[in-house]
Amino acid sequence: FRKKFASELSALFLQIITLCRKAGLCTLNTVSLDGTKIGANASLSANRNEAGLRKEIRNYFREADDADAREDELYGPGRRGDELPPDLTTREGRLRKLREIQKSLREENEEKVQEQEKEDHSPQEESTGKKKRGRKPKSVETVKEKASERLKVNITDPESRIMKTAKGHLQGYNAQAAASEDRIILSAEVTQDCNDKKQLLPMLKRTKENLAAADRTHRMGTLLADAGYFSRKNLEEADSAGPELLVAVSSEWKTCGRRTGGGGASSSPLSPAPDMEEKLRSPGGKELYRKRGITIEPIFGHIKEVLGFRRFMRRGLEACGNEWKLMCTAHNLLKLWRYGIDKVHKTSGALRMTEEREKTMAFAA
Repeated sequence: FRKKFASELSALFLQIITLCRKAGLCTLNTVSLDGTKIGANASLSANRNEAGLRKEIRNYFREADDADAREDELYGPGRRGDELPPDLTTREGRLRKLREIQKSLREENEEKVQEQEKEDHSPQEESTGKKKRGRKPKSVETVKEKASERLKVNITDPESRIMKTAKGHLQGYNAQAAASEDRIILSAEVTQDCNDKKQLLPMLKRTKENLAAADRTHRMGTLLADAGYFSRKNLEEADSAGPELLVAVSSEWKTCGRRTGGGGASSSPLSPAPDMEEKLRSPGGKELYRKRGITIEPIFGHIKEVLGFRRFMRRGLEACGNEWKLMCTAHNLLKLWRYGIDKVHKTSGALRMTEEREKTMAFAA
């Protein structure tokens, strides 16, 4: 089912959001964004770095040579019988796959090096003219060497990544979701990035697109996100047309940078975004940000614990993205169903009370 109707799942997800809006759900005073790690249909033990891939390729060549030698003994030199043995065909196909994986691993390694080159030219030094404090950045050569050693790819699902979780590590994907105050999922995407920093703007854009498709009269209030989404670049490149952003500047923003005097709290001079920190510390900002955890985190709990979805059944980024939309659609359908049931019960209760009141008045008369 997940494979057969993969192309329809995105449209179905949007249709359910539209139904929720028409039913009176999707309260948009705040929209909360977060990500959760979902296991891939692959094992951690199937990861290889480039050295491991080279070793496995050599092993396959050695197996192929051994198979050729056995064929020469059976059929004579230069002959192999009627057709290529099935196991050798499988090995050759696997060898092609390993070479493709090796190529993608090298490309990803180059991307890491390019990112390091950008970090070496610190925007802070360029804007202030002052030398950046702290540990000296690693050289490009060092990064390239370390990345080659540490960067691994999974030979079962090459597009999945090793993800760090509170309980250790898993082979999987980073599943993103943005939800309304009444816990209707408005956008759902899957990424290979282990952290959330690069997902703020893409998820904001997708959420606005989905809402526009569901109801062009919508007006999103404030987007709430934790410190994993914070970067100066995100704040600078956010659409000035809205919505307003409220993003934690660090995991310790509630305690850092307080005044020691009686003047209350203020931004730390070292804060990367004093305006955002000040907004978070304001009474209104605190009240808004408090809604983030109680909105988005129960959704992930429901999907994992109640629906039992902790691991993708399919493989590949696109396939897993469609599967994630399917699970988020199921969550929204359950919310819509419960909302309808509650509405029916309230209506039935009101009718019963009206009937009883009329009977009482008739009896009294």
